[in-house]
Amino acid sequence: MRDAIKGYVDAAQSLIEIPRDRAERIARRLAGNGMIDPGQIRSVASDLVERSRENRRKITEMVASEIRRQVSRIGFASKDDVERLRQRVQALEANQRTVRKTTTKPGIRAKAKPAARKSAPKAKPRARRKPASKR
Repeated sequence: MRDAIKGYVDAAQSLIEIPRDRAERIARRLAGNGMIDPGQIRSVASDLVERSRENRRKITEMVASEIRRQVSRIGFASKDDVERLRQRVQALEANQRTVRKTTTKPGIRAKAKPAARKSAPKAKPRARRKPASKR
């Protein structure tokens, strides 16, 4: 009989964690209905609290496991993957800064500037013609 009660309570309360006072109310109600002895109220209440905690933990684990499985199936990067890539990028950036410092020496330009364009020589001004006289 007690196993049947545990099964019923497990099924009914599997998604929530039962607070101690609520577990005691349930146990008193069971004792009032003659389903348990009044001397068992405290142990039944403790058992209900513990079972509800365990059920909540199991459900949380199942949900987390399923989320991890679906995320990896979709191909999202994990937090560890992103951290590994962040560290790799930082190392590459540091390496690039080091290479730039060692290739740039004082007195030598790091980048060649384009040559300045020379403009075509200006044309000399032409002599003006005198206007033709009127005859």
